[in-house]
Amino acid sequence: MSNILHQRIRRSTLTRYNPSLPVPQTQSVAPPSVFGVKFRKCAQVKLGTDPPQLMFFLLIHNMGPLGGTNLSQVAIRDSISGIVPLKSDGRVVERGFQTFAIDSLSAGSHVVVNYTALIRNHKSEVLALPAFLTFSNASQNDVSMFGPLTANLTLRVNSTDRLHPNHGVHFAGFVAGFFVTLVLLSLGFLAMNLIGLRTRLNLLQQRRNRRDSDPEYADCTMSETVKDEAAFEDKMVDTMVLEDPQNMYQALENLEMSTLLHATNSLEATRVQIYRDVMASLLGGLRPRGPAGAQAQQRLLSVLHGQMLGMEGRLKEERGARMAALAGRCNQETREEMEAEHRREAAEKAQAELLCQHADQQELLHCSVLLEKLHKLTQSQLQRFLLVRHEEASGKVQRQIIEWRRVELHKIFSEELEEATRMGELEKSAAKSLQHDYFACQDQLEEVLDVVLANQRFVLAERHAQRKFLVHSLHSLNSLISDSFSSTSSNLNSWFSHIRRGSSVPSEPIDQLQEKAQKELVMVRQRLEEALSQERRAMRCELIKKRRELISDLLRVHKQRQKDLSVLSKGLEGRTDVARHLHCWQNLLTAHSLELAELINNLDEEAAADIRKVTMRVIQGAVTEIKAIQPSATQALLTLLPPGAQRVLQQGEPEAGPAQAPQGPGASTLLQGQERLHQEGKAALHTLSCSRAALREAMERELQEQRELRAHCRAFFSCLCSSQLTLSEDDGLRMKLEFQKCLSVMDLCLVLPHAVSRTKLHTALAARRKESEQQMINMQPKGKSSEARQRTDTSDLLLFQRRLEDGIQLFEEEKETESGVMNKVMEEMRREREEDLRCQGDSLAMQMATIHYQKAERRTKVLETSRAMLALHSLLIQQLRDRKSLQRQELAQSIQNHCLGLEEAEQQLQQERAELDGLQTSRPRVESNPPQGEDCEEVEEGSEEERLFQLQQDCRMTSILQEALYKSDQVMALLAERLQERTGSNQATEDLKGQMELRRLYANCDQDLEFASGLVKQSQVSAEVLLEALRLLLPTLPESELLSITDALCPKQLLSSSAEHEPSGCAGELNRLLPVKLREDVLLKNMPNMPRCTVERERLREKRQSLMEKLLPRSRIAPPREAAPLLAEEKDKEDGFSEAPRPVHEAAVTGDAVTQQPSDTKERAVNPSGHERLRSTEGSVPPSSSVPAAGQRLFVFRHPPESCGSADAPKRQRKRNFLNLKKGSVAPTNLP
Repeated sequence: MSNILHQRIRRSTLTRYNPSLPVPQTQSVAPPSVFGVKFRKCAQVKLGTDPPQLMFFLLIHNMGPLGGTNLSQVAIRDSISGIVPLKSDGRVVERGFQTFAIDSLSAGSHVVVNYTALIRNHKSEVLALPAFLTFSNASQNDVSMFGPLTANLTLRVNSTDRLHPNHGVHFAGFVAGFFVTLVLLSLGFLAMNLIGLRTRLNLLQQRRNRRDSDPEYADCTMSETVKDEAAFEDKMVDTMVLEDPQNMYQALENLEMSTLLHATNSLEATRVQIYRDVMASLLGGLRPRGPAGAQAQQRLLSVLHGQMLGMEGRLKEERGARMAALAGRCNQETREEMEAEHRREAAEKAQAELLCQHADQQELLHCSVLLEKLHKLTQSQLQRFLLVRHEEASGKVQRQIIEWRRVELHKIFSEELEEATRMGELEKSAAKSLQHDYFACQDQLEEVLDVVLANQRFVLAERHAQRKFLVHSLHSLNSLISDSFSSTSSNLNSWFSHIRRGSSVPSEPIDQLQEKAQKELVMVRQRLEEALSQERRAMRCELIKKRRELISDLLRVHKQRQKDLSVLSKGLEGRTDVARHLHCWQNLLTAHSLELAELINNLDEEAAADIRKVTMRVIQGAVTEIKAIQPSATQALLTLLPPGAQRVLQQGEPEAGPAQAPQGPGASTLLQGQERLHQEGKAALHTLSCSRAALREAMERELQEQRELRAHCRAFFSCLCSSQLTLSEDDGLRMKLEFQKCLSVMDLCLVLPHAVSRTKLHTALAARRKESEQQMINMQPKGKSSEARQRTDTSDLLLFQRRLEDGIQLFEEEKETESGVMNKVMEEMRREREEDLRCQGDSLAMQMATIHYQKAERRTKVLETSRAMLALHSLLIQQLRDRKSLQRQELAQSIQNHCLGLEEAEQQLQQERAELDGLQTSRPRVESNPPQGEDCEEVEEGSEEERLFQLQQDCRMTSILQEALYKSDQVMALLAERLQERTGSNQATEDLKGQMELRRLYANCDQDLEFASGLVKQSQVSAEVLLEALRLLLPTLPESELLSITDALCPKQLLSSSAEHEPSGCAGELNRLLPVKLREDVLLKNMPNMPRCTVERERLREKRQSLMEKLLPRSRIAPPREAAPLLAEEKDKEDGFSEAPRPVHEAAVTGDAVTQQPSDTKERAVNPSGHERLRSTEGSVPPSSSVPAAGQRLFVFRHPPESCGSADAPKRQRKRNFLNLKKGSVAPTNLP
């Protein structure tokens, strides 16, 4: 057959290409190429048949060596599109494909599948007939199938049919095409008239669809979502059926994390849907009380929905990018950590080989076993640690995206309302009322979602606890199987040992029989495992099909109920209706969660029960085979024993025990194991019931903590707002928006606390293990033990083995200390959450401070500008007076206009104040006597208040007191609400007064600017000089605002005329002296204000110098003559203001302009003109101190010459200070 196939491959026209047919997707842990499987497909034409027939061959060859990997569940999916099978063993399960199934294929063997087929269409074409091979590995218990392997086959069919053209048919086709073309042209002209209307209708339909669609279902329909959610629950079946028993608990932990993430996404989608309902309800309530019509309302709704869809698109892109980057970082980190671990293991193996060079074989084997076990434990722990750390990083990314979405939703609503108000589609009062209702409804929504979230956490935790119980029961069955076979093996060994001691048969035949019995026991174990694997895989499909059907039906019902409830939200009006609607959402979601949890728990129990039944049935069959091993061995021994030695064989059987005599060792062990499993099951069931009670208490505690936390946050925010003296309604809405952003991210999410706690737990355990290892290393004996290690070759090996045993013991003891470490981790997480909440409170306080700072900044800026304008007025008037070009009549008219403008601004302010006072006085009367046209809501509120304070007349005092106690909380809440309203009203009034005052300042500043503009026009000051003067008058203002003030003072239409008539000569010089005068004034004003810190430093230096004079003689502290200039320079570098008390003519003088900086360490310089003016008032100046270099500072300390003072001048007492002390003790006396 192989020769025929090879010959056919050479003759056929087989070509390989990439087919366009869908390839069945199966997940595989390893690529199929590692198994050495070859898969080929070829075809041969059978001659002498009409029509011609094809013989197809499918070859599967397992290239593995004998005894290697066997293949099981081999399936061939062969394409038969374009052909008709005649003789085939395959089954057609889907259109265009047939399937062949092969149970197993051992290593080194091959199988050929052939069938005969006809070509369907007899015309020239190319047929692509690929075949796909999938299989599983029989030597390991994997979850996924391997493959597919593809064998491509292309058939080229050459047709020899003769074609005879029919001209009548051609003519008829031409005529038909002509008439069809005419009809299409006429229809096209008619369609052009309707295209505009169709476009508008399509746009409206798209908007309606966009409005009715949910972001969660943007890419898939509801049915597809339901199928995906139902398919997600298949993972538990895979864990119970296909997972290796040793990895069941780890797989269950990973499944819990996936379930939490899946539930978080589902809850977030539900949150967005409820948010859309609330938003639509609030906007729908605007119709009867606002001027916005239905069209404006629909436009606002469509804009909001469009903004939300755009946000979802950006979120999707951001999430994909961040998750991809995170996956890359995690893969790189995993690779680096594993490489480092492999290097460390290689180093330890090299150390072990070096130590085991002179050891015996037993010690070498023991050391190898310990090292391998420790490396396995270390790698497993490292993999789990990396997994939980990556899960934490992924959970943080998911949480950040969720928080960003919630904040953006609030921002979108507020910004769109502001935009609608600016465009005139919505009144400002209606928008503010809508925002207040929105914040109140959002607060209620957060409380509802807290309840739903706590219930979902309880449901998922209970499901995980039950699944652990089920996995424990299945794991116990596997332990029962292992214990049964190990017990049977030990019983067989003891029985053969007894026979060997009490018979005269040579030991070699008995050993052969014992080995044969043990091999039969191993074969029974293998057949048991294979049967279990086949049975479980066979029942997996049935379990998954049943689960998907039931879960899909329930989820479909849940989705329909949610959709119906969402439709009901469109007719809601008012905050009360929205609150009831949110309560309905809470009840619905809670009921849905409980129903789904009950269904999934029941399905898990049924699946585990079915698996236990199948396992016990297979175990019973294996026990029957185990029972037959010892009788067959007995019969074989009887043939070997002499006739009189059967008595010894009969004496050996009772040692197995009376309970094992009728049933055999395997059956007795099975009964004991079943009894033990029954007891363990009772204990596990009790633990499960206790866990459920604890979880319910944790849910109640979580709800209580969340309610207290939100109440505390509301109290903090209320106290923060009420403590402000002034707060406008707009600023209050801004603060409410920031507070709502904080409230929306205050929930206790599902994924992140679990992931963070697992990461912290593994980190703490690793730190404790490392600390213990370090302590063990430090506790190793030294001194004499090192000399002993030098004398004994095996001492280092024993220490190495002890270290390995200690490391393994640390890993085994981690389970005992895990609960204590977890309690510390939870306490640390609680402190971190409290710190986060404090940070949120601080951020709110900073927002409030920012609002007041902005108000103070505006007020300060206008005051500074007004003061600068007043200073500019005086300077310009003085300049006009100095130039003797003052036009008194024009200036008087400007002053009169300026005064009239100020009076008008003051009158306007007084009028506004009077209106505000009248409004305040009329408000109490309005509250006491409300008008008849009040809304129904206000009337209802009034009636509720009356009922609250109403007392029953004919009652005893006890009943009245009980009723008062019952209504105390309501009364306190009502009084607190009234106080808050009154406080808000007072704050708004104070803010209005502040705004009036600010408007008055702005009006005065405008008048000052106008008056200054007239003075600038008269004095003909250039814009550059004016800008320089403004820089001196307003040093804190930015350059852009200075330029705007310059433009207001010097209009652009006057720049050209002023440039043409620019004064020259003396007038131009006077204009340029304007900034110079300003600098002089600033210098003279700030020069006496010496920094206090400099004075304190001078006082400390004086005290220190006086103390040195008391302790040491004067001659000993005098420095050498060469050190005097160095000390003077060091003094100059140390402090630049130490010479401030002396006269100005002793300071350093620059040759140009003067600037003074506010720091006490900066230099100051004096303008030459100011210097000359000061010199004339101070008197004579020593010539040596008046010629310093420009830009430098010179300190000269000397004794004043006795002949320098004038005879008639009175000699005054010089005060002892630091400079006088230096002159008397430091400066040399021989300087010129």
